[in-house]
Amino acid sequence: MTALNAPSRLLDRTRRPPLEPLPRVTLPPVQKRELSNGLPIRLVEQHSNPQVVISIVLQSGGAVDPRGKSGTAALTAELLDAGTGSRDALGISESVEFIGASLSFRAGADATFGSLLTLNRHLGEGIALFADILANPIFPLREFERLKAHRLTSLVEQKDRAATVASNAFMRVIYGEEHPYGMDPSGTEESVSGLTRDDVCGFYAEHYGPSNATLIVVGDTTMADIISLLERQLGHWKGAPRRAAITIPPPQAAPRRVYLIDRPGAPQSEIRIGSPALARNSPDYFPATVMNRVLGGQFSSRINMNLREKRGLTYGARSAFIFLKQPGPFMVAGGFTGSGTGEAAEQLLLEIGAMHREGVTDQELEFSRMGLSGGFALSFETPFQVAGALQNIVLYGLPDDYYERYIQSLASVTSGDVMRVARATLDPDAMAILVVADAAGTKGGLESLGRGEVIMLDTGGAPR
Repeated sequence: MTALNAPSRLLDRTRRPPLEPLPRVTLPPVQKRELSNGLPIRLVEQHSNPQVVISIVLQSGGAVDPRGKSGTAALTAELLDAGTGSRDALGISESVEFIGASLSFRAGADATFGSLLTLNRHLGEGIALFADILANPIFPLREFERLKAHRLTSLVEQKDRAATVASNAFMRVIYGEEHPYGMDPSGTEESVSGLTRDDVCGFYAEHYGPSNATLIVVGDTTMADIISLLERQLGHWKGAPRRAAITIPPPQAAPRRVYLIDRPGAPQSEIRIGSPALARNSPDYFPATVMNRVLGGQFSSRINMNLREKRGLTYGARSAFIFLKQPGPFMVAGGFTGSGTGEAAEQLLLEIGAMHREGVTDQELEFSRMGLSGGFALSFETPFQVAGALQNIVLYGLPDDYYERYIQSLASVTSGDVMRVARATLDPDAMAILVVADAAGTKGGLESLGRGEVIMLDTGGAPR
């Protein structure tokens, strides 16, 4: 009994335990090759377990959807595994299940991604299946109609999710309908209703091909083995010709207004505040990330401590820089008590303004840098995570040694860097405020913010 209790007598609970040294992260080298058709291959060998991840990154997503046809890239990706010349949807599903693999395709704003996780002993069958789906889809009309109907149902259902309505409408408000980031990559009811199978086939023909893609392999294989398998299964893939870089116009300045979407009787509100900010390859990525952790990127952030712990207006509020190819938004978000909507919006603006004017303290700076550095090693525990890191390098044009220098880049952020970025990106007077709430109970409080008449929007973010 005494022995069991001895450690507790030695522990001084009046003092915070000292910080342990940061874990050392040694990243394996990235090997590079090309197939005979020009498809770039990136390989990271990991032989600690018998798994292999195959991942494709296509440099086209919802941002290049044809005008008036948002959702095309997303529907194309979803339909890839609906059938090929030699397999129908059921056959593909059975093949995936037979080898114990997992398979997915999806499109975001900036890119389309596909991935296959399989065991090393089934790598040949897995690559054959993955290559067939990627290079030989036939987009069966019946599957197209089924998935289109499913997408429309989902778009209708999301109108009942206030958080989704708020985030989508917010992007439309700060970017506008003319900018690709102003539209949900999943599309709208109107745009998806008008899509045809020809639209999907046309998008595939224009954007899918080795000149617009990079294939990433992580796991228990070697370059000699993987190149042999890939060349046999994908070497013939020609696809779309090399495309000229697409220039997306910069967004206009965010309107300094308050926008309200009415949800009669709603007991709480969803608030979004922000404006377009930084691209993923910005040199200010690290100062912005360090700053945001202090402002609203962790449980003990300024925003959460004020609005949750001090005022009891929310279960949790947060802020984030959403980094994209083009300048993505800075956004503060959260669900708040309906009666406290005006106060919550006012306090959020005050917190943003304080960071904009004053930056961070030395203690906050060190705590943020240490927290981000300490969690870095957790980002490389699985083959999927390593593949995701390589996807970022490929998609956003980051340096090959980006992650080797990650800890050093965080450590080099100064309070002056944070102050400079805060003044450039966090001016509350240049931000839009969007609220989804019961208008009858919240409109008056929102008008007291002093930003003019509150503009009423429908659930899609269009003026009513």
